[in-house]
Amino acid sequence: MSASKLKPLDAVWLMMETPDTPMHVGVLATFQKPARATASYFADLADELRATEAVAPWNCRVSRGVVRKLSEDPDFELDYHFRRSALPEPGGERELGRMISRLHSNALDRARPLWEFHLIEGLENNRFAFYIKIHHALVEAVNGVPALLSTLASSARARNVSPLWTVPLSAVESGDLMDDLGSSGLEGTLDSAGALGRAVVDMARAAVQPSERNSFIFPRGTPRSTLNRHINAQRRFATQEIEQARIEALAEATDSTVNEMLTYLMGSSLRRFFKEYNALPDESLVGIMPVSLQERSQHLAGNAIAGLRVSLGTNFGDPLARLDAVKASMQEVREDRASLPEEAVTSYVLLRAAPLYASQLGVLGRFVPPLYNLAVSNTAGSDKPLYFNGARLESIYPLAPLMQHSALSVDCVSYNGNFNIGFTGARDTLPHLQRMAVYLGKAMTDLEELLAAGEVA
Repeated sequence: MSASKLKPLDAVWLMMETPDTPMHVGVLATFQKPARATASYFADLADELRATEAVAPWNCRVSRGVVRKLSEDPDFELDYHFRRSALPEPGGERELGRMISRLHSNALDRARPLWEFHLIEGLENNRFAFYIKIHHALVEAVNGVPALLSTLASSARARNVSPLWTVPLSAVESGDLMDDLGSSGLEGTLDSAGALGRAVVDMARAAVQPSERNSFIFPRGTPRSTLNRHINAQRRFATQEIEQARIEALAEATDSTVNEMLTYLMGSSLRRFFKEYNALPDESLVGIMPVSLQERSQHLAGNAIAGLRVSLGTNFGDPLARLDAVKASMQEVREDRASLPEEAVTSYVLLRAAPLYASQLGVLGRFVPPLYNLAVSNTAGSDKPLYFNGARLESIYPLAPLMQHSALSVDCVSYNGNFNIGFTGARDTLPHLQRMAVYLGKAMTDLEELLAAGEVA
């Protein structure tokens, strides 16, 4: 394989990575062993996976220097990237969470291809898990969930399912960025990572000026909170699974959308969590939702970090007032999303991304006012069960990278009638993160009780 250039905006993820902010995405997927699995099931599965051959970019490493390239690693070893381990007894969710938190805290080795795949056995009730870690420079999607789902089968009878590293990723292309973008509107605006970097520095300097702090680039309304502290590399991970039918029933009963209901539940969970620690800001916490360029343009600019801000209503004690605030904010998000100019959506989104890059620039980043408190996302998964060589996928959760001064990401995936919600947090900033997941479930029950009591008009 000849060397392939990373798109400048993919390479930016490498530029932003520091010892405290590793820039990889993760996926945790749990499976039920096939009913007739033998005692050697895991050994056989591991042997089958090790016998496969990795293709580009999975067998490629990133070059150093200003222009980042991917080229085949002559010393590639699948055994380094594919790892088999087991949970300690009793193999419950607590033990799994601790292992995933530890694995997600460690940065990928830049001297090797930027991914790891962990086969984890020993889960209670005859289950096992995959934990996958991929550098965001290789993944154009918000997270790595679509990449894994694309390798699974819709039938329990399907065998010889190809593992992830045997399927090419689309993020790496041999063509020049400008050839791919064509008339997307980016040309002449930000045509390289260097140009983007210069724009970022200019915006970081502008952030020091009070007159610039209530503009399109640096909007007001985001309170400084515990979530906006300096973070280190250690992570916590917690999960919550809720039935899609319950969310849909609540949405219908309150004249809300499913996304509005999920956002309301996140805000309710955060309000209760931070009130416990007497750390709830007077103003509402603000989440940032990623913008999908695929929805608006055929020309992609790679991994642009951009998003739309949504208020989570955490400043309202009354649940119904909080829901109304979330609905109003989500309507503003929809209007904002629709306002993106079709003819120049990429450059417009990149303009919004620049302050996020600026906030990561060490000393300069300290002067950038907080643009958001946490990241939130909702990824469409599959509405039907999926299988890996006969093993049924039970749940799938995304794990997000955390940027400096943003200690939490709450990410949801829909799968087979459930919403799987992953909470990725900075360990030292957010103790007892699992409580946040529990409180989200409690918020749903509380709203159901309000509805049953007839307190919702």
